[in-house]
Amino acid sequence: MSVGSQAYAAVRICYFNGIIPLWRSPLLIAAVFLTPFSFLFFLFVIAPHALFPYGVVGGLLFTALFTGSGMLNDCAYLRLERQLQQVFVASPVSPLGYILGMALSELAFSIPAMALFLGILFLVHPVSALAGIGLVGLLLLTWLMATSLGFFISTLFAQLREIWPIGTLVFSVLAVLPPIFYPATEIPAAWRWVAFLAPSTFAAQLADRLVGLGGAITTGIPFVDTPYFDLAGLLGFALLFGAAALFFARWRER
Repeated sequence: MSVGSQAYAAVRICYFNGIIPLWRSPLLIAAVFLTPFSFLFFLFVIAPHALFPYGVVGGLLFTALFTGSGMLNDCAYLRLERQLQQVFVASPVSPLGYILGMALSELAFSIPAMALFLGILFLVHPVSALAGIGLVGLLLLTWLMATSLGFFISTLFAQLREIWPIGTLVFSVLAVLPPIFYPATEIPAAWRWVAFLAPSTFAAQLADRLVGLGGAITTGIPFVDTPYFDLAGLLGFALLFGAAALFFARWRER
């Protein structure tokens, strides 16, 4: 298939797995932002002035990161329960076309929640148009990273009951424990290096810098203390997970 045909296939997969379910069950949208809104509510109660803007940014990143969990669950379900991935394997659709289509379907679920969080952010912490564009680009990069990881993990297991706990554990660790709902400087100094083991830390620090919030970790090393380091770290993880999804994921059943 040509590049145009692969792109069309990706759009059709997105329509099948994203648009149609949303059209038929709009309440699914509420399920997407229920968890991040719960965190945001508690931050509003506990520290509305100090932590609430971080919570709004965290809600944005949490929503983008949890597209990976949706990707993992949907791809595993379609492969193991419905045997649908084997149909795509036998068709001219490439792994990249399939992955992109499934990732776009997860993005379709998340766009309403992201739009709402962006609206709240503009109300509580004014952001310039340029910073807003940069933030949207960051969310798209985070979505690509998370969905690539989700697809890769989905191919490693042979039973659905193994998938649910693994997916919840992996993406809860990535989206809750790292400093996305709170400033990274709240982590004790001796343990701040651990935060950089998670790609979400790079995304959170870059997002906080873009919208003008403080709290980024400072090390005294010139390059490390710049947004370029955060962008390089996030890009590195995105390329790593993307390569794993394309070249090391189990596309065909053995």
